[in-house]
Amino acid sequence: MFGLAVIDTKEWLENDFTDPVKIASKCSESLSEENSEQFYRYLKKHGMYSPSSRSKKDFHYLLERDIWGKTEHFFNKYKDLWDGFDVPIYIFPLRNQGVLGRAKETKSGLAFKDRMFLFVSPGIIEEELEAVFVHEYHHVCRLNRLKKQSSQSTLLDSIIMEGLAEHAVSKHVGKEHVAGWTRLYSEQQLVSFYEKYLKDRLGIKRSDELHDALLLGKSPYPSMLGYCTGYYLVSNYGLIPIKKSFTIPSRIFVKRLGDRQ
Repeated sequence: MFGLAVIDTKEWLENDFTDPVKIASKCSESLSEENSEQFYRYLKKHGMYSPSSRSKKDFHYLLERDIWGKTEHFFNKYKDLWDGFDVPIYIFPLRNQGVLGRAKETKSGLAFKDRMFLFVSPGIIEEELEAVFVHEYHHVCRLNRLKKQSSQSTLLDSIIMEGLAEHAVSKHVGKEHVAGWTRLYSEQQLVSFYEKYLKDRLGIKRSDELHDALLLGKSPYPSMLGYCTGYYLVSNYGLIPIKKSFTIPSRIFVKRLGDRQ
């Protein structure tokens, strides 16, 4: 347990907005300069801003809306409710999608066992901020309670991790605030996708390139394949107490699906 909570990235952004690599290095001081560039590219891939006049305006809007203070409130709420973990939480503006981008996208996130990141647009409503916080903080809690080495994590673990996190959003923030990808496909389609693409590949390790291709649904696979299937498997399981969702084994959900078929 780290006792750090929401990091004051406001000051970093005020001083070094045009140097996000320097900012990325502050998120993990053990990184070399070369690794800091690589880490920033990784964060950017998951939603972190690129310097521009528009993203600078977005930052100032986030300041006006006290996004840091609101996130601190959610942290205190769910840490108490879930007997959660103290991890550093880093908040940055969401990457600008451009004119042809997903204009309605207001948030993204990234979670590790010992830290989490939130990438937020100024148009976010409070329930959406809570939803992305709940999703990512659920990851933090499950990763800490499972005590499973990252190198041993499988595609099944990742799929169920995403499903359980969005299940927590549905439970605590409301079904109307779950991610749009939960509604991409019908049950019939998801069962078909599972049989065709996932059933025989669930043991793939995270280090395998196919892991992310299936989890995210990169071409030629259906978009958000793993995420959508994970939410379906978790929803199909039935009522899960939130604290049980941090430790329940991933394989249980596949077994339940087999029992129903």
